[in-house]
Amino acid sequence: MAIKKLKITSLILLFSLFLSIASFANENIPKFETKNYDEIYSQLEEADFDYIFGLDPHQADDYTKYMFSPYPLFRSGVNLIFKSKKIPPGYYLLTPREKNGKTYVLFKENGKVSYTIPVYEEDIVAENFYEEKFPHPKPTFGQKISKKTMDFIGTKWGHKNQRTPIPQAYIEFNDKGVYWDMILYYGMKKYYLLFKKD
Repeated sequence: MAIKKLKITSLILLFSLFLSIASFANENIPKFETKNYDEIYSQLEEADFDYIFGLDPHQADDYTKYMFSPYPLFRSGVNLIFKSKKIPPGYYLLTPREKNGKTYVLFKENGKVSYTIPVYEEDIVAENFYEEKFPHPKPTFGQKISKKTMDFIGTKWGHKNQRTPIPQAYIEFNDKGVYWDMILYYGMKKYYLLFKKD
């Protein structure tokens, strides 16, 4: 009788152990986020403003603040459609800007704003994201001298010449069926844009 109770108890313990392992295993399974791109696209609105002569009023400040152009260069090989705007293939400098409580990404050509596209989501960039995407190879002697010279000129040589290093940037471009989902990583923020395919 005692052996029978011991067997039943051990079976119950094994069963409960199996259930707890299964529940922990389910927590480790990656969960894929599904977005309703049709709904997101329909809720986005075109910018209700234009930049006079295509000039970004903050661009001059950015060029005096940073050592180099702070904007990431994006090369598009396909037409990008957002509502009534069609962005043809080409090279664009991407600039995130806030206006009227909303965030937009400006597509610039030759320093002028060509297209203003709203952002549908903003998020924070993971701490080690840029280090993982851009591993730094050991610099050569010439690169070390060049960097030290530029750092000295850009940050130490007189109060008027002080410059800030440009924000790091990265662009992801994902195929989502009838849409292109674009993520602009800029500094410590990332911006999500959505375009329809041509």
